[in-house]
Amino acid sequence: MNLDQKFSFGINLDDPWRYAGAQEPKSIIFPHLLTLSLRDRGNFERVEEATIALRQQPIPKDEADRASLSLADSLKSIGVDFVRCWFPWRYFEPHALPVEDLSSVLDKGYEKWPMDSLVKALRAQGISILPVLACGYHRMLPAGLTPDIGVDEYLERAYLHARLLVRHYKMDVGSWQLENEPNWWMMHEAGGWRSGASWLEGKGFRDALLRTLNDAVHEEDQGATTMINLEADEGKLDAAEYVKFCDVLGLDFYPNYKSPEPVDASVVRRSADFSKVTGKPVLIAETGYPSGPSILGYSQENQAAYVAQALKEAYSLDGVTGISIWRYLDTSWKSFPPQENHFGLIDEKKGPKSAWHRYGQVLRELRG
Repeated sequence: MNLDQKFSFGINLDDPWRYAGAQEPKSIIFPHLLTLSLRDRGNFERVEEATIALRQQPIPKDEADRASLSLADSLKSIGVDFVRCWFPWRYFEPHALPVEDLSSVLDKGYEKWPMDSLVKALRAQGISILPVLACGYHRMLPAGLTPDIGVDEYLERAYLHARLLVRHYKMDVGSWQLENEPNWWMMHEAGGWRSGASWLEGKGFRDALLRTLNDAVHEEDQGATTMINLEADEGKLDAAEYVKFCDVLGLDFYPNYKSPEPVDASVVRRSADFSKVTGKPVLIAETGYPSGPSILGYSQENQAAYVAQALKEAYSLDGVTGISIWRYLDTSWKSFPPQENHFGLIDEKKGPKSAWHRYGQVLRELRG
């Protein structure tokens, strides 16, 4: 994947625990007072095993290895170029390291690297990966860590964490996303995804963290590419405030998040305007359409139509070097509002939706 030149087609993962052998987080159910774990284990796992068996490959005993291998095979079959995926800080550092250990962590490294299975399986199939680095969602941070412990300490820890990951993966990963939607942190906090007053402080902490992460990536890998993604559905978007801290601008579009009609992906055309204004390549980091709930007017047919439109629109735009559809799989992990749980192109229990097949068809059309 070359975010500066060649156009790339991608897909987002929202269930990194499956590929890391980690515990699934508890689901968030309205009204955010009740959390449940609803995973019906065994359903999708059998599909994964069947996928691997069809390709006459041995089925790994390790759950993360099996899931990663099946994912890579599945994406390869329809021609996906890259995966954008959370690399949750908590997976590498379950509990915030003691302060006295910070001075030696760069030399020692982490004890475990739980995303190795995913990276290895994708690279073996020629699929690139764009990890999301140091996202501050509460469920992704090490236990006991929050920016409210003190900005300077949080920045130091983020800097060390970023350098460790880039150092470990730089032979396989050439592009990194820094944090997630920094122009939307206040809404994340209000929705319960982030926790702490620091996310509400505005530009000072925001700029310091983005600069710290960008510096950390380039100190470990001068040839790496960094991206900052912004929630782009709002009318005013001061992209110039963010491109100072990255090489590529990422934009997230969900024009049908609040309403199922009209199904129109033309909003992604704004990406070309942002590329022209900022002088930076633009990646459409997230865009998608939910297949449900049907009671709200969403459907698989509309989802497939949106995905096809978005892929074709993005491919036609100057300055836009890729698009990543949100998301690969609907799982039992639940969020709110309800349409959040229906963006997957595949249903964990029912299999591929119409949009999955349409994605592959459009890629074949565009590539001739």
